[in-house]
Amino acid sequence: MNRTKPTHILLIQLSLALLAVGCDKLQPGYYLTPANYPTLPPTLTGIPAPVSPTLTPVSTIQQTVSDLTDPAASEDAATVTTTAAPTVEPLTPTPSATLTPCDEAEGQIIEESFVSQLTGGVFRYRVYLPPCYASSGLRYPYLIMLHGWGVGMDDAQWDRMGLDEAADLGYARGSLPPMIIVMPNGNDAQYDWDPGPLPDVILDELMPTIESSFCTWNDSSRRAIGGLSRGGFWAYGIAFTHPEVFDRVGGHSPYFYDGDYPAINPYNLIETAEGIERLDMYLDLGVNDSVVDVNLRDFVERLRQRGIEPDYVINPVGAHTEEYWSAHTADYLAFYAAEWPRNLAEYPSCHDPG
Repeated sequence: MNRTKPTHILLIQLSLALLAVGCDKLQPGYYLTPANYPTLPPTLTGIPAPVSPTLTPVSTIQQTVSDLTDPAASEDAATVTTTAAPTVEPLTPTPSATLTPCDEAEGQIIEESFVSQLTGGVFRYRVYLPPCYASSGLRYPYLIMLHGWGVGMDDAQWDRMGLDEAADLGYARGSLPPMIIVMPNGNDAQYDWDPGPLPDVILDELMPTIESSFCTWNDSSRRAIGGLSRGGFWAYGIAFTHPEVFDRVGGHSPYFYDGDYPAINPYNLIETAEGIERLDMYLDLGVNDSVVDVNLRDFVERLRQRGIEPDYVINPVGAHTEEYWSAHTADYLAFYAAEWPRNLAEYPSCHDPG
């Protein structure tokens, strides 16, 4: 897997979380729950989030996707600035009458960031691009995958657990279509705080940036969102409040709970959220996961009472750990991509409107 990786920045918010959980638990993959959240979530001083998503691009990325195919491009070419955002053009390869067979075995992960107008700070994310993305001239379906919350959990988590390798292998063996996968760093938008700006950053800033910078297939049937643990909470919260944006949503050992901010909390939205019947839903956990099992079971039962039957999987091995999630990355991708075309001839040209 080809990658360009800048030096990670230690977030003030993560430092507060580490102090709260204690030095005896400082290890990658340690998860945080509402019971051990920091008591004083950090305060952001950026511009207040709008009431509803506008999907207006606000990216300040200065490296375009075309730079990826330029051997002379420097690894340090991507910079972040607080000045007005430039217009980022999507890849525009030369049109071709026929598709050239793909001879690449691996996709590529790149790391990008922009200055969020909603938080006033940098928002980081990773993007997996499928094999032959740069030369195909096609638009691809895309998946947003959210990480958990705790030590070592950020935009690197799904990368570390092999989600990109599962995508490569599935495409090479014909079990998965090629796709773009976006892995945001929720810690840059108060991931730990229910009333935080994360949903608006995802909908109003990240998605417009992705759709203006990459050749994405911008239709709800070609978009999906999911996440693990705390990320499953956010994925369902975003999908339940904006069901028209995605067709599929997944929660992998999702942490659901009865919260004090029901406007985004999926646990509190099951009976009232409008239009969620249109969503295909996936929920899973390992049989030894005592962290989420009770509330997840209740969540599924309440969905069924509303007439919604999700894909609900209890795997016979596994707990609330990265070992469990990494063992099921192929299962997750199979769900999200179940209705995406396998035949590249069905993919629209990058020259066509998104």
